[in-house]
Amino acid sequence: MAVATRDANSEIVYRTEYDRDHDGSISSAVVEALAAVENVEPENLDVRLYDSVESDALDELYRATAERSERLRVAFTLDSYEVVLEDGGQIVVRTRGDARRQVPR
Repeated sequence: MAVATRDANSEIVYRTEYDRDHDGSISSAVVEALAAVENVEPENLDVRLYDSVESDALDELYRATAERSERLRVAFTLDSYEVVLEDGGQIVVRTRGDARRQVPR
């Protein structure tokens, strides 16, 4: 389930749950979350995941951590966004406080 909200600082926040058994790769799920925030189709995003993180490495890290039942939290910035991935499958996208811009609705 995906939810878009505003936090106390009026930052756009998008949260979704990633299900590794049904949602494909974690990197694809991140791209879909960013597209939802931008209100565009994934192929029409102005930002590219590979500008900030190696998607194959992210997928492998997430997969390997899950196989070993280890805890994982990955955070990175991409353009004006901060992306946080939790081992339980939560993906959070928010606008960076130092790079606010108008996000289409």
